[in-house]
Amino acid sequence: MERKPLTIKDSSVAFLSAFLISQLAIVFVTILAIIICNIAGLGSESYQTFFNTSYGYLILASVMYLVIALVFFFINRKSDNKIISKSSGKKILFYILIAIISFLALYPIITCIDTLLVNLGISLNTLPYELNTSGYLVSLLSVVILPAIVEELLFRGLIFKGLKPYGKVFSISISALIFSLYHISIDQTIYPFLIGLLLGVIMYKENNILYCIVVHFTNNLLSLTLSYLNINLSFNHWTYILIAIILLIAFVSIVLYFTLKGRKEEPKEKITTDGKAYFSICLTILAIIFILSSIEI
Repeated sequence: MERKPLTIKDSSVAFLSAFLISQLAIVFVTILAIIICNIAGLGSESYQTFFNTSYGYLILASVMYLVIALVFFFINRKSDNKIISKSSGKKILFYILIAIISFLALYPIITCIDTLLVNLGISLNTLPYELNTSGYLVSLLSVVILPAIVEELLFRGLIFKGLKPYGKVFSISISALIFSLYHISIDQTIYPFLIGLLLGVIMYKENNILYCIVVHFTNNLLSLTLSYLNINLSFNHWTYILIAIILLIAFVSIVLYFTLKGRKEEPKEKITTDGKAYFSICLTILAIIFILSSIEI
């Protein structure tokens, strides 16, 4: 069987399938939990108490990421889509350092945005359970490891690679946008977009999903650990805001440099009519869900 490169249609189908089916799977698990609680005489609200623990959250996360992984392997099985190249320990260490630097560079602007949202009366998206020692250890799997692996397979392994034939700037920026909207949270929009740009550049340059997973994992680990230790690196002063803006400009400038570098030398394919249709449907559905979720907040 002849294997063909991924297209924008494949990217759209991959995202829609992964997003919608995973959400349906979570609904199914929730309904099943309610039924089991009623049969056991625990009451229909007992399921909510359980899912508001680190173990319950792990179950829901595992179901969601399992579905996304299955979608990846199903769509990728017939495609000529190589996402792993030769790796080196030095590069892994290098990208761990890049992840740490990018996290520290973007953390100030994110805290400024979070402060602004709180002042506007918007609740921030947090874990539904107490992040104690046991919660932290369980969260290493549900919040750090699983997202780093599975989300990279979907967003950089399928979506980005499907968009890649249509241009460097297009593939990096749009895959980052979809990655950002995927989180369905106002306070988790800017940071995923910026990190998504970085991950897109890495995938374009290295064609190795492993390095993207390493960066994603490191960022998630730093975020979880700071939350667990209850460390807040921000302070209320205009100098902090100024530093945050400078670091943001520096980060964006570096990403833009590597994104725009040599782009005129790369041939671009034309997006087919059905590709445009699937892509439009994908963005429309995602935008509607994001808007409805924001209104509820």
